[in-house]
Parts: sequence; structure tokens; C-alpha cells
Amino acid sequence: MEAAPSKAMLSKAIPGKGETSMRSLKDRLNIDVVDSIRIRAPAQRVFATVANYPAIANWFPPYSCSVEGGGDIKEGALVQHRYGRPPFVLSRFTRRIERIVDGERIEERYIDGDLRGTGVWCFEQHGQETLASYHCRVEALSWFARLGFVLQGSRAHSEVYQQYLAALKQQCEAAGV
Repeated sequence: MEAAPSKAMLSKAIPGKGETSMRSLKDRLNIDVVDSIRIRAPAQRVFATVANYPAIANWFPPYSCSVEGGGDIKEGALVQHRYGRPPFVLSRFTRRIERIVDGERIEERYIDGDLRGTGVWCFEQHGQETLASYHCRVEALSWFARLGFVLQGSRAHSEVYQQYLAALKQQCEAAGV
């Protein structure tokens, strides 16, 4: 009689399977994912477009942001985020801007709402293109976010951010015409 394959063997034999199903529930409530896109625009333009949080809804309508106290972002600023439109708001959270390197990087901390953790935007100039990346390391706190993370893992975040990044690309490339 042949022995049943071990969990480790199964997770190696079926890439993308096993590792998610074998993770503990607590681990499933956390994601660590990087979503990226190449944009034919200078890094400074891409950075400025992302950093203008209140204008995001103009080019990506499902997502709206407001900077507490108004104005531009700066280190220590609180940014309220909402994904979806009432009555179908899918996620709400607040990020605090931890660090800004003009044209290159925005480091944020999720401090309130559905998610807790960190997010880092990076903007790398490569010739005529910019590689824009968002590294998200968060824990789901609301029941809806937890359900999404348990069922989809990092895909729950990436499905939203791939749409966001496509809209960012369109916005930045159109601005250069």
C-alpha cells in the first residue's frame, strides 16, 4: 500500500495550491503582495499623480480619498480611503504618511478601519518609463476584508490594484500627450 503524499509534497506538486490551503486561518488574514506596472511617463509625474490623493476619484472612480485637514500630503498626514460607493462600500481605512522621498517613494501605515499594516509606493525611472509598484503588507480586521483574504488571499488586493494601476497608467500617459 502506497503512503499518502505529505502536505509539503502536495504544496510543491501543485504550485499555487497547497500553500494557501495549508496556511493557518490567522496567516490567511494577512497579505504581503507587490503590484506593479510600467508607465510611459517620468517618475515625478507618476509620483505626483499618486500623491494627489483627493484627485484619485477623477481617474479611478471606485476609489476616493481625502487628506485630513485638506491640502497636499506630507509626513504625518492622515488619508481616509474608501473603495466602492455607498451603499456598496467594500473597504474603508486610514493611512498615515510615514515618509516621503519626492518623486521616488511614499511609505504609509494603515492605522484605522478595515486593515492594519504598511504600504510602500516606489517609482523607479527606467529610460522613458517608470516602474510604479505598491507593496502592501496588511492584516484584515473587518469581516468583509477577512472573508476576501481567506477566500482569495493576495488576489483580493491585486484584483483591485491591477485596475487602479491600469487607470494610473492611462492618466499619466494621457497627461504627457
